[in-house]
Amino acid sequence: MRRERVTAAALLLLAILLPAGCASTHGVAEVPAGAPGITYIETDTTWSGDVPVAGIVHIRKSATLTILPGTRVLFARRTFPRVADSHEGFVGPGIRVEGRIVAAGTEENPVLFTSEGTPAPGSWDKILFTFSEGNRFDRCVFEGARYAFHSHFSGIEVRNCVFRDNEEGVRLGTSRVRIEDSVFTRNIVRGINFRECRNTIRRNLVYGNGDGIFLHSKTEGSILRENAIYGNRHYNLRLGDLHAGDVDVSGNWWGTGDEEAARRTIHDGSSTPGVGAARVAPVLSAPPVTGAEIRGVFAARMLPVAGAHVRAYVSIAGGFWGKDPVAAARTDDSGLFRLPVPPGRYFVVAKAESAAGSLFAFPGKNPVSVELGETIEVGLPAVTVPAAPSLRPAAASRSSITIRATLDGAPVPGATVQASRPDRPDFRGPGDASAVTGAGGSATLYLPPGKYLLSAKKRPSGASLGMVEEGGLFGVYPFSPVDLPAGRSVTVEISMFEKRGLLGGAAGGDASAARDTERDGSVRVEGTAILGDLPAEGCIVFFYRPAETIGRPLARSSVVSGSGAFTVTLPCPGEYAAFLRKAIRGIPGGAEEERLGPIPLRIEGGRIVPPTLRFPAPEGKVRP
Repeated sequence: MRRERVTAAALLLLAILLPAGCASTHGVAEVPAGAPGITYIETDTTWSGDVPVAGIVHIRKSATLTILPGTRVLFARRTFPRVADSHEGFVGPGIRVEGRIVAAGTEENPVLFTSEGTPAPGSWDKILFTFSEGNRFDRCVFEGARYAFHSHFSGIEVRNCVFRDNEEGVRLGTSRVRIEDSVFTRNIVRGINFRECRNTIRRNLVYGNGDGIFLHSKTEGSILRENAIYGNRHYNLRLGDLHAGDVDVSGNWWGTGDEEAARRTIHDGSSTPGVGAARVAPVLSAPPVTGAEIRGVFAARMLPVAGAHVRAYVSIAGGFWGKDPVAAARTDDSGLFRLPVPPGRYFVVAKAESAAGSLFAFPGKNPVSVELGETIEVGLPAVTVPAAPSLRPAAASRSSITIRATLDGAPVPGATVQASRPDRPDFRGPGDASAVTGAGGSATLYLPPGKYLLSAKKRPSGASLGMVEEGGLFGVYPFSPVDLPAGRSVTVEISMFEKRGLLGGAAGGDASAARDTERDGSVRVEGTAILGDLPAEGCIVFFYRPAETIGRPLARSSVVSGSGAFTVTLPCPGEYAAFLRKAIRGIPGGAEEERLGPIPLRIEGGRIVPPTLRFPAPEGKVRP
């Protein structure tokens, strides 16, 4: 799988961390060493370059602070002494605005509000607006704050901004705020929080937060439209206990186009008596904003196939061709496709009708992950669709599934075939049951009645677990999930393909490519994570430099598979410390706060040393 940045997308450049520039400020923000103090801005002032803020900057009513493109506002990581009223309610460095701020970055040079060092939620306090009008922010990034914005009786316009890795993105009270075309992600408590406001929230991505949007009270009349609000840890939308009125939140996408499924991600009066109702219908069937892209080629026997249907799904619990795709497209005359999607993890599937018959593609690297502002390329190697499953009474009343693995119609001996539950697919590990095919390419799995996803793989090394390397074979049964009744036997054929280049190899997790050094000096490596004496399935490994093991990690791994396998891209060889955290289902890259570790390791020769990271299970627990 090849990844590249979408340089033309504004969201990308808003999401990157800018390198340090030369300091050039007009108006002083830094206070002398010693007790944090207050610096007053009483006349119009312009900031540019790197601007350190060690205390509180107070913008008086008569003043406008203009912040130029590429400026980095760097708040000191410190906590103020608890002296009543000495810091105007601030617990750390921040900005108080009675006048106004006008901060306008560009696509190439956004404005960054962050902390010194590695930012983490709560590294600095907030920008506090009180009785302030005319504030405008365009192409800015806010990270590491307690609240990036906290407002009372103020007017603010926000466009093309990113709020990430804060305790809360924005906390708005009795204000008039317009937020459009912006991103709220990885804010640990809430992305957007407001009360007694009539705000306009349009065309935003709100994902991977604690709660996506929290409406405290009296927000009737606010406009929330055309947003993608999905994959938040607790609720996508939560009405507070004091919110007695109903709210209209129709015309948004909630990670699904199904109204009932969308309602399950919302907390309102249906759960808490006395709280108003959130009216979600009509629910958008597709995300109105994206910010990332999956693209690639669909080919059969190395020849492109035009007119193929390609889809991306969040879940394949309903099968490989379900009813609720996030994105869909058709291949052009060259077999190429593009799927604009919100950031997240997706299963990419395709099918087509051709002169050779029905074709189906499910690449070995599924699901694929795509981040904000990123494009990934995947190859979809087509196989001929086999016959529908056959069903007959089982011998001795033991329900079973017999799988015949084939390559171009010929049997494949020595392939590992497996079955896994649709709600927890495991194409790298052992699944719920696995077996190795014999000389005729067949093996039988004895399973309890239920529905199963079926797959087959054959690694050149002969191993049964983990990703399949270049030159290996992989395939899934396109009619999955297969229904296995009690006392019955099901027989199916899985058509496999050879993983070569983009058509399966790069997209399937090629082991040699995983050890290559990238152009920017980073290294993509494979490893194994063990928790106690079991694979750390469903966890994420976080990597830090040994001296800096708090805050944002340098890298995080893929979700650990059922076999304990993971991949990670690290910035360079050297010494690292690894921590283990439980992944949160449905949240791209999301993980619980509790962590285990550290485990010391080093990267050398394109490998993790030691290759197996063994985390001790906490007392009284099996998983973190």
